[in-house]
Amino acid sequence: MPSPPAISRLLLGSALACCLPACVTLPWKKDAPAEETPAAVAPALPPMQLPVGTIHHIDTAGKFVLIRSTRFLQIEPGTALSVVDDQGVTVARLEVSPARKGRFLTADIASGVPLAGQHTIMAYTASTANAPAAGLESSGADDIQVLE
Repeated sequence: MPSPPAISRLLLGSALACCLPACVTLPWKKDAPAEETPAAVAPALPPMQLPVGTIHHIDTAGKFVLIRSTRFLQIEPGTALSVVDDQGVTVARLEVSPARKGRFLTADIASGVPLAGQHTIMAYTASTANAPAAGLESSGADDIQVLE
């Protein structure tokens, strides 16, 4: 079968080029304007709601509750907790006390009226990936760690 003449190939090639989407040349990184630091650019993450446990006992005279934790969490004394009802509406605020025994921890009632069986949650804000871990200082050089 004879090949199409050169003019037909040229017309077919130009028609095909017109139908294709346009390509854009991306600028080189060295030509791009100076970027801001990643910590300044990253938006603040909303706090996550972590379940802590359920209210096991309420002492209204002492204004504290006993919470049975569903997991073993290291919650610092003074941490704020929220008590939510079955619909997820916050009904009370608590403040964790230092006293704890096994899976049970105590919390002072800051506001509201908690009931036995209601769930407690804690607002947890994840640290950014660029922030050094607690207790580790940055050397100022590249933060590359080699594990062997």
